[in-house]
Amino acid sequence: MDLICLIDSDSSVRVRVLGRTRPGDTPYNDYLDAELVIMSAFAGGRLGLCLSPQALDDWSTALDELANGRGISWTATGDTEVRIEIDRYFSTTRPIVTVDDSGESGVLVRVVLDPGDGWVDELREQFGRFRLAWPNEVVTTPRSRSYWH
Repeated sequence: MDLICLIDSDSSVRVRVLGRTRPGDTPYNDYLDAELVIMSAFAGGRLGLCLSPQALDDWSTALDELANGRGISWTATGDTEVRIEIDRYFSTTRPIVTVDDSGESGVLVRVVLDPGDGWVDELREQFGRFRLAWPNEVVTTPRSRSYWH
């Protein structure tokens, strides 16, 4: 299932969730194995990711920023950063996606996409479908006051 899917006729950027990293092993049950896949006429690549619950919460916040017309920077895992700038030079806004894994693999890739109108709304809908398919399962509750006495 795709967490992120931005496609046009020549290029695509996807984050595909493959499954839970360590199913049933709390607190790691909600960590997800994923892969970031970039394809363009010029370059293509695949990068393994381990998405934490915090990274997914950060992606939700990033989507709010995109919806408000601002570019974002999202740390997917470790030093891997996904930046989305909004190109406003045309009649419809276009995402410019930069994947920066220079700290680990030495690679930085930048792709300009033209997915058409509504691409931010589509990303938000993808995230909603993703959350239905991959809900957080580890429930933590605050400790009672008597625990600390």
